[in-house]
Amino acid sequence: MRRKAVILLLLAASLAVQAAPSVGYSLAPVGSYMPSRSYGALTVSVIFSPDRDMHVGDIEIAADISPVHPFFEGALLRLSTPMFQTTEHAFGWMFPNTMLWAPSVNAGVRYRLYDEWDVIAGIAPFLFRDNQFSYEFFSPYVSYSVTEESWGWGMYVLRFSYFF
Repeated sequence: MRRKAVILLLLAASLAVQAAPSVGYSLAPVGSYMPSRSYGALTVSVIFSPDRDMHVGDIEIAADISPVHPFFEGALLRLSTPMFQTTEHAFGWMFPNTMLWAPSVNAGVRYRLYDEWDVIAGIAPFLFRDNQFSYEFFSPYVSYSVTEESWGWGMYVLRFSYFF
């Protein structure tokens, strides 16, 4: 009985290591248009991934930093998850290593300068991952300003993420 308990404990511990969470950071140029004002910025993010292999339910906290005054454009809290994941895709020629194509959807809330709040939803059709890196190209999003009751949009041109 004791031997079975030790074996079950070791098996459970090995499964926990395989499904361990990870933390990463991300950098991405972003352009955003709202009727009140538009801006371009660099998004600096910290990402918490509950599952480092599948990246289902990634939570991102980000800040948009502009090169012109005002330097802080806003902050973002976003949840993202892949729609599917595959290594059999037509984009293999872009990378020297085998990459996982994982188009994802995301939703969140954003605080913009001057006390403006937005609800955002986006899609990342060109998201590629390997063990520690992810690359995202041309990811559009729509935003609804709760404060102004108006719609806007934006796009992440290229996003680079590294996970520890």
